[in-house]
Amino acid sequence: MNGFRYQKWDPWLIISQIIAVQTLYYLGLGFWVLFITIALDRAPSLDYIFSYEIFNISNWSSRLFTGVFLLNALTSALAILYIVGRYKQCLDFSLTIHVYHFIACWIYNSQYPRIFSWYITQFFSIVIMTILSEHLSKKYELRTIPLASRVDL
Repeated sequence: MNGFRYQKWDPWLIISQIIAVQTLYYLGLGFWVLFITIALDRAPSLDYIFSYEIFNISNWSSRLFTGVFLLNALTSALAILYIVGRYKQCLDFSLTIHVYHFIACWIYNSQYPRIFSWYITQFFSIVIMTILSEHLSKKYELRTIPLASRVDL
């Protein structure tokens, strides 16, 4: 064993991490959507999470919900940091989250997204999530390890 983790491929660990990160992604997104819908005096709906029509950025509230997805990228980066904690796996988990979100949106709408701003928002969400989680993971992995406690003799 070279390192601090077991080096054998563990599919159960990876599957459980994917489920946990995906769950926290939707919990964070649901929290931010609930917060914004209450602030705008609207009824919360799954359409704000899965529908493509929200990303029609012609009005102010649509831009606000687009910002919610980018804000959720920040909270999801923290989820990746605490659940995965590996610098090299941040991009993999960020892409996995968005691939599953793409599939969920496709099932919810019964068609694939045809709005260009949806793709742009998801791309920037991936970029923000990956860069922030990699930065925080690198900072966590490179911290100094105390070798011995200071004892005054």
